[in-house]
Amino acid sequence: MNTKNTDLAEYGDFEQREQEVTAHIGKIEIKGLTEPILLSQDLSSGCGGKIWECTQIILEYLVWKREQSQHTLFKDQTIVEIGAGTGLVGLAVAKLCPDIKQMVITDQINMMSLMQENIKLNLLDALVKAKVLNWGEKIEQPELLNADVILASDCIYHEEAFPILVDTFLSLTTNEKTVIYLAYRKRRNADKRFFQLAKKKFEFVEVMEDPKREEYTRQGMRLFIVKKKAMK
Repeated sequence: MNTKNTDLAEYGDFEQREQEVTAHIGKIEIKGLTEPILLSQDLSSGCGGKIWECTQIILEYLVWKREQSQHTLFKDQTIVEIGAGTGLVGLAVAKLCPDIKQMVITDQINMMSLMQENIKLNLLDALVKAKVLNWGEKIEQPELLNADVILASDCIYHEEAFPILVDTFLSLTTNEKTVIYLAYRKRRNADKRFFQLAKKKFEFVEVMEDPKREEYTRQGMRLFIVKKKAMK
């Protein structure tokens, strides 16, 4: 994934990014897409208003997987992205898979205007919707409760949020066939607490087939496919 006026590597350091302009619209070029994603970033909206490292690995894998599936991956499915921030992952998947049923990108209320702006910039109003989703709160929106696929990129960062993140995954996977694609970068030893909590309810399978796996694991990143355990 290449960027014009934007380099993903630049945004790994939150403090460095804070010193840059607070709002920026750039073109994100992703191999496999016929046109770039137009993206506004704004740190005044919070840490979700920028691009994080795992965005690249999950998108490159899904582009590869779409090709391997003869362009049938996610066809006619409803997809929900949690902790979407700028919405880049969801927007790119919607561009990659125009035959999905619907894409819903979600985050807290302070990210709504940024997500909506990026939807409009990419002319995806008919396919992508932005919704408020506060982790741990009761979910009532039908489009969130009937998801076939959940996308979660760089959502494991605040230890105090681990229990409510697990609760949110549980609420979103009312359909036992729902699949979660989870891209994660290890930042601290406390991260293992999330996996201890989540593995009580979910099965984690690390993606081993990804051609880029060896490259990104050296940087402490992992990609998992997660499914809710069958009720006994």
